Amino acid sequence: MTSTDLRRDLENELAAVVPPPGDLDRAVREGRRIRRRRRTVGTVAATVAVAVVAGVTSQLTHGSTARDPRPVAPVGRLGRLDFSEGLRAYAAPGGEIHLGGQQFPASRLQYLDTDATATPFGVLFYDAGVPRLLEESGKVADLEPGAETTSAHFTSKVDSQAPLVAYAAVRDGQPVVTVRNLATDDVVARRDISRDTVIDGLDGGVVFLRTPDGTTTWDSRSGDVQQLAGARTRVADVRNGVVLYSGPRPDGAAAASYRLVDGAIDAQLTYDGKYVLYWSSTLEPTGGGSPVVLDQGGTSGWWAVDTDGSILTAVPGKGSTSTVYDCEVPSGQCTELGPLSTSHGDPMFIGVDM
Repeated sequence: MTSTDLRRDLENELAAVVPPPGDLDRAVREGRRIRRRRRTVGTVAATVAVAVVAGVTSQLTHGSTARDPRPVAPVGRLGRLDFSEGLRAYAAPGGEIHLGGQQFPASRLQYLDTDATATPFGVLFYDAGVPRLLEESGKVADLEPGAETTSAHFTSKVDSQAPLVAYAAVRDGQPVVTVRNLATDDVVARRDISRDTVIDGLDGGVVFLRTPDGTTTWDSRSGDVQQLAGARTRVADVRNGVVLYSGPRPDGAAAASYRLVDGAIDAQLTYDGKYVLYWSSTLEPTGGGSPVVLDQGGTSGWWAVDTDGSILTAVPGKGSTSTVYDCEVPSGQCTELGPLSTSHGDPMFIGVDM
């Protein structure tokens, strides 16, 4: 089966899904999570290969072996993207994509995958297994020149404490994980991994790596590797020394270095690690203190932590139109970014698969 056939089959299956009846918010959320968890590795690999850039007219296609950075042609007003207030990256499937203060048509927006990683320096995505970065200038840069194309589905993570990203690539036939400083474009460290390794987190230069045997931590500065948890535990997020996990409590040697918070696998931590964002405009504290309540939204909507630490929320309105807000933490004060028409699906945030 070709990737084209795979995408067509996926579209047909999604079109046949009957949504739950009105106003059953919990049923909607649970159904959405179940559908997304059923995505196969092959499906994700097919969509992530064209990631963000296909949606903003760079014309990259799945399986592309092109290595030269290609410009992203803004539509409407010309000029740079603006990441000074976070990426503010959100999209309507089949409609439009908003990124860095600009809006682009997205006739093929189904190829924008939430597995792409939003960073303060741009959007990191994979093109046929080659890690690339959509920069604030609107250009696309290769993070690993010479990396081999592959059908493997790699993940990537951004560090909230330092200008670091962790991503995987195949070099000379060997999968490796790389920690790169995006501010200086320097490689901090590399480590060989197996093809079934998943990057689940990056915090203070420490990479959280999961295999079928469990989760380990790799300190990219010292090279130390420690066991964190067994195979039944999943790390949902790691921020500022806080590990949000699902399953049995981590009990490996690395666990002693972190504050452990039990939560849902599709929850998120704020960048300071103080609050959990989980399908609500009420953010629960990870330690003591009171929850943060955003000015907009309740328990019906969509949420994401932006690259400046604020919270993006899409609040459903009449029909298929939502209103998107950018909300500060801990004040909860929200700024309206504008309407978003989502007649063909839910609002999407880059890097968030809630």
